[in-house]
Amino acid sequence: MKTIYKYIGSLGFMLIISGCYDLEQVNPNQLTEDTFFLNETQMREAAFATYDQLQSLNVYGQDLHIIFSALSDEGTNEQPFEFNEFARFIFSDTDAIGNPFWVANYAVIGRAYQVLDREAEFDLPGLYGEMRFMVALGYFNLVGYFGENIALVEGIQGGLDRPQTAEDGEIYALMEDLLLLAIPDLPFASEYASEDYGRVTKGAAQTLLAKIYLQQQRFQDAEPLLSAVINSGEYGLLPNFEDNFTELGLVNQEAVFVVNFLEDGNAGNTDVHRRHQIFAIAEEAGAFGDIQATNLMLNAFNAEEAASGSKDSRMDHTIIHPDSDLTYYGLSGETWASFAPNQELVTGFMKYSEQDAVGNNVDPVSGNATNFAVLEDGGTDYIVLRYADVLLLYAEVLNELGRTGEAGQFVDQVRTRAGRPGFFDTYPAAAGGGQAFVDQIMTERILELAGENWRFFDLKRRGMYNSANQVNDANFATFTDGQDEVAPIPQTQLDINENLRPNQAN
Repeated sequence: MKTIYKYIGSLGFMLIISGCYDLEQVNPNQLTEDTFFLNETQMREAAFATYDQLQSLNVYGQDLHIIFSALSDEGTNEQPFEFNEFARFIFSDTDAIGNPFWVANYAVIGRAYQVLDREAEFDLPGLYGEMRFMVALGYFNLVGYFGENIALVEGIQGGLDRPQTAEDGEIYALMEDLLLLAIPDLPFASEYASEDYGRVTKGAAQTLLAKIYLQQQRFQDAEPLLSAVINSGEYGLLPNFEDNFTELGLVNQEAVFVVNFLEDGNAGNTDVHRRHQIFAIAEEAGAFGDIQATNLMLNAFNAEEAASGSKDSRMDHTIIHPDSDLTYYGLSGETWASFAPNQELVTGFMKYSEQDAVGNNVDPVSGNATNFAVLEDGGTDYIVLRYADVLLLYAEVLNELGRTGEAGQFVDQVRTRAGRPGFFDTYPAAAGGGQAFVDQIMTERILELAGENWRFFDLKRRGMYNSANQVNDANFATFTDGQDEVAPIPQTQLDINENLRPNQAN
């Protein structure tokens, strides 16, 4: 569904929205902070700019996918590309990817505060709820990568402002406060018109807050939020798993929060979704480009087949592998496997591969792309929060609260869609609860959510983000415990802000 929340060209004021600059008024007809924000229409347009920032290459357009895949155990780089050392926790240049990601997410936060700091002037509670969600989402991304001790920004920043370093717990408390304020004011998904698909809903804010609680092991607090989303009747699983990752052009009932990308947009604008290029064709290396798959997903699907007696239907739509029944850019999985630079890792990411956009534009011998013009047109919407994730998280929470017997039904909703037998029937040890359940629900999350950037957070939540995880990903052999749990604060930011402290990774 293509909406006004994707359009960016008409917003001439966008460069001032971040609130990070002292501007001199040169042209009296030029929009500034003093000549904009004068009516409700302009306030809504300012909100559009916040949504637009999510599409930038440095957030959901590209970099976020590199970061959270390469630094988890589901992604690697086996080519001599720029992310080879990065995937091995060698942060030789703290600014190369860290600084653009920092700036872009603070731009989300800054643009949202441009609206929020004028709350007393206009009665727009729903819009303010949306912007509070945006601030929380920007911080959630930043804390995931850099840790908690980042710049604490709680309003519009002037050009000379130098925010303080947040102390432990401050950012989490801020995100919690923002979302608790937002939830009552946000509409349900069904209360939006179809042309507003992609705007923040009550369910999106509840889900994000639940995830924030889960990363802090606050399972009791997460339970009512996830329960409310499930019992709202607002969401459901699509009949076909794979339809979540292609351009359908309609409202997806499974998408709790989605970043809209404009299909066939101008490649020079931030409406082009490059995720498929990062994981595949962009480096002319096919399934083994900037970020390729580790064996984590292949092993999980093979284990599921061994336990259940049948192949998981999600497998071919999640990874390209030698035995896939699908082609990838017109070539078989077996052919792609022969191109792998490391023959011990012969799978690649299939999700969001934009096959509807690129078709069969590959060289039949090398597998390399032959028409990069077509590659610029990727327009598949990216689902940030998906209902299947909500169901699996709720099952995890119920187990933590000693209600394992209730948890199986929520896992089974996800498994049934994929044609899988019952969870406890297939894995009876999990029915006993405790760590056995946790181990299996983590595998269930791989089967359903691999390649969607949540494995990184799962590892951190479950105390698995350490050098011991080299059992799943050899890259973790160079992980330094007590240091690499977070990425270093960009040196550029340390240089310009004397109030910002280095973190443990610097």
